[in-house]
Amino acid sequence: MKKRDETGSALLMALVLALLVTAIGAAVALGSRTETVIAGNFHQSRELLYAAEGAMALTIRELDAIADWNMVLTGATASSFTDGAAIGSRTLPGGTTIVLCCGAGTLSGDVQARAHAGMSWGADTPQWQIFAWGPAQNWLPPGRIHSAAYVVAWVADDSGDADGNPAADSNNRIDVHAQALGVGGGRRVIQATLERPPAAGLPPPPGLRIVSWRDLRW
Repeated sequence: MKKRDETGSALLMALVLALLVTAIGAAVALGSRTETVIAGNFHQSRELLYAAEGAMALTIRELDAIADWNMVLTGATASSFTDGAAIGSRTLPGGTTIVLCCGAGTLSGDVQARAHAGMSWGADTPQWQIFAWGPAQNWLPPGRIHSAAYVVAWVADDSGDADGNPAADSNNRIDVHAQALGVGGGRRVIQATLERPPAAGLPPPPGLRIVSWRDLRW
């Protein structure tokens, strides 16, 4: 009788140990997977930040070469970096579908509603115009950039010129909003205000001056 009890106790202990080892293994596997996901998200976040900064740099370079910013603010002039008409949908790596422009439910509509936290300046409220859009890997010849990021940049008259016309620049300042979109809804957003040096007087320094630069939560 005693031997049978000892056998039963040993079996019970073996089962408990087996369950314990299984639980530890599951916890280790879950922890490892969680760390992998965290590392992947961190890597994509940095990649998207660099892509958003690249989109901003490209936009600054092209705005510097455009003499009349009114053509940009009305949407008549766009960047040389596009992947087709702005109207229509794009499918990003991972299967996410976006609609660039225009109106409610599009990226442009979202920027119009949120870029200035919904604030209104009446007739001077900036009206965001899509300016540049396309895969970041298209910045260079094929095979030079390995990135799944899709970048978009918008421009708008800054609210401080107080001329009552968001389609006309009267103070040589312009706002730029750049987004980089990634897999699984990843996104980084940068917004900046640029200023063109005055033409009168001494020769102005080359390039545009960055008045403000913000990394926005979106």
